[in-house]
Order: sequence, then structure tokens, then C-alpha cells
Amino acid sequence: MITLLVAALALGPVQIPDNFLLTEKTARAPQSADDRAESWWRISDKTTAPLTLNPCGREHVSPANRSAVRTVVHGTSAPSHSSEQLVIHRSAGAARTALRTLLADARRCRTQPHGKPYSWAGDGRTRWVVTPTRTGDEAALMHLMMYDRLNKEWAPLLSGIVARKGRALMVYTGDQDTFGHSRAHAVRTLRKTAARMAAKVCALPSVCA
Repeated sequence: MITLLVAALALGPVQIPDNFLLTEKTARAPQSADDRAESWWRISDKTTAPLTLNPCGREHVSPANRSAVRTVVHGTSAPSHSSEQLVIHRSAGAARTALRTLLADARRCRTQPHGKPYSWAGDGRTRWVVTPTRTGDEAALMHLMMYDRLNKEWAPLLSGIVARKGRALMVYTGDQDTFGHSRAHAVRTLRKTAARMAAKVCALPSVCA
């Protein structure tokens, strides 16, 4: 009986407390009208929200294996954009499967002949580059690259990291205006941020057990 109770608790729903995400307190802070014209935030708890790293453009995800989701998106008039997302699954196996699905999407939709969101060189070809990294239990760095025909090189449009810790997936993304043009700096920032959340998420009941 005790074993069954422990198993039920381990697989039970987990709530994400308010202001738990690293950017959430700032996102919830009041803004003046002038500030909102320059910088804005969006917070969502939709359990069907796709991962913010979304190579195949999924519009929604089944909530069946998810316990809780919180997504924080930041945009500015620059324009620039970044995001933070925490997805608590009903089991570590479900979180592992979600990560595998994301990486499979990155392979399946690796290249796009008419890439979006834009092309400053009129070409628009994009490709996803994925590199395993050591954060949490498992993680991968993901870069959406676009071919700059003018300079004959691939340049990053978006950089992100997805990390798993127990039942939790955490995703961080940002563009060049967020991280600067140095890919190495983007990687350091992403790994450091994901590592902070990978340690913090274990405070939630049974997430890392």
C-alpha cells in the first residue's frame, strides 16, 4: 500500500508556483504605457503550448503526458525576442520522450528552402543545428541558422537550449539582439541559465525523484 501511494505521488500533478521561472517576476512587474511600447511580456499556463523551440512549427501538443506548463515570452521594439519555458511531465519517461521528439523534429525539418521569419539577403534558406551538451540529466543546444547570401555564410537567427531534469523540460531561447552576435556567448548564457533552473526545479515535489 505504501509503495502504491509513493508511486501515485510521484506521478501526480505538480503545480508551478507563481514567480518560479527565472524571468517571471520581471514579466509580472507593472509597466508604464511608455515601457509597454518598447518592451512587452506574455505569460501562459496552457498545457497544450508547443515547445518554444519548434522546428516543425507544431501548433499545439497533447497535454496527456504533461502535468503543468508555464511559458514566458519577451519581445521588444528593436525587434528582439526571447523566451523561457518550463514543462513538468507526468513521468521522467514522458519528459525523455518529449525531448526525443523535439530532436527528431529538428532532424525531420532541418532545412527549409523558404525560411522564415525573414531574410536580410533575400535568400531565406534556414537550417537547424543541434549539439548535445551537459546540463541537467540531458540537454541539447539548438541554433536556427539562415544563409546570408550577401556574405556567403550561415548566421544565427535564434539560439536555444532544451534540458531535462527528471520530469521537467526547460527551454530557453533568444535572438541575436538578446545574446549578441557571438555564438560562443549565446552558448555560455544558455547553459548557465538552464543549469540554474535544472537545480531549482528539484524543489518541486517529486520532479527529480
